[in-house]
Amino acid sequence: MSKKHRNTSLTKQDRHTVVPTNQSMMVGTSISSLAIPSAAFPLTIVEAAGVSAVRRCVTLIANAIAGQRWTEWEGEPANRLPVVSRIVKRPAASMTRREWVWRVVASMALTDVSYIYMVGGVDDEGVPGSLLPLPKEAISPTGLVDPWGIFPPSQYTIAGVAGSVSGEAVIPVRSAFWPGVPVHLQGILQMARNSLMSAWASDSYVSRYWQAGGTPVTQITTDQELDNTQADAIAGRWRDRRSKGPDYPAVLGKGAMAQPWGADVSQQLAIEARRDIAAEVANLFGIASHYINVNPPGSSMTYSNVQDEALSLDRFTLSGFYDPIQDVISDLLPDERFMLIDMTRLTRAAQESRFRAWAIATGNKAWMTSAEVRTEEGLAPNDDIEVMQEAQVEGAKAAADSFGNREVTQPETNAETAEVA
Repeated sequence: MSKKHRNTSLTKQDRHTVVPTNQSMMVGTSISSLAIPSAAFPLTIVEAAGVSAVRRCVTLIANAIAGQRWTEWEGEPANRLPVVSRIVKRPAASMTRREWVWRVVASMALTDVSYIYMVGGVDDEGVPGSLLPLPKEAISPTGLVDPWGIFPPSQYTIAGVAGSVSGEAVIPVRSAFWPGVPVHLQGILQMARNSLMSAWASDSYVSRYWQAGGTPVTQITTDQELDNTQADAIAGRWRDRRSKGPDYPAVLGKGAMAQPWGADVSQQLAIEARRDIAAEVANLFGIASHYINVNPPGSSMTYSNVQDEALSLDRFTLSGFYDPIQDVISDLLPDERFMLIDMTRLTRAAQESRFRAWAIATGNKAWMTSAEVRTEEGLAPNDDIEVMQEAQVEGAKAAADSFGNREVTQPETNAETAEVA
């Protein structure tokens, strides 16, 4: 019996829709990449990924989640299964699980949604054969569409290919739900357009600044009257000499003087402004600013450690991305089964602290066994350790029995001694 909120009534035609060709994908990509950022249009993903702060935030989130192991559980209380299902081991047949997670998380970080296209039919348990992650730009709803995203579309068009696929074959994986905002306007690229445009403009200005060898805008003034030809000649000479490098001075006649005009990115005020812009981008992604090499004034990391920092990152940032993935995969598994992404590799303490905690957990009034500890540390079972522990237990029992016998015979010895006396 499949889960209530999962529809497995897909037809074979819905499951095996024609895969878009490379030509179609290239056309869609080229049109998207040609969009020029302005006050009216947001940045494209290609342009946003070129901003250093954006790229650092997205890679930090995606790498932190993609490298973790998946576990499968069943029942209540939960029992961890030693052998995981096929989609838990490899969600998509055409890519590794790490690549699959990276694509889904990166799409959610930039657009708040990633679409999962179920292909390959279903097995005897109703589990789809393969889950293909699609970015928001590669899929569009068709037919009757609810602009607020409350009711899912009944059909989708993938990569502009003629025809459509059933809405039952597509699962939106969302990291955020903004009430009152249409689905196509959700995401950082649309909702935080001004902040990202500022970061993009800052990087572009700095690039032009250094490529030009200094302040990119220069004002040349003179008291002489100049016509257009003379002004263009002076400007052209200035550009020619500047393009050759600092070893070629520009000689200007008619009393012309070149003065800097515009912002100097090497000034402290400009440097602080760029740091504020980068910190704002990190704040949009829920990342601490020091991860992008920006330390706010007055902040200190003296009383924090690596574990506390990782726990904070996991609780307040990463969980908003891997929790939706857990929900989607768990809904596709048979009843009573669910999947969890094990983040302990990121949040666990240092080795010395862990081993001290394990010693307490397996020592006096033990509540864990050595086999459970080895599983948590990613180690295989070891029969020799079990034998040594059993020998220690038997030795302790023998010592206790011997000590008990001595306590019983001692009073008898004292009584015999008293009688003799």
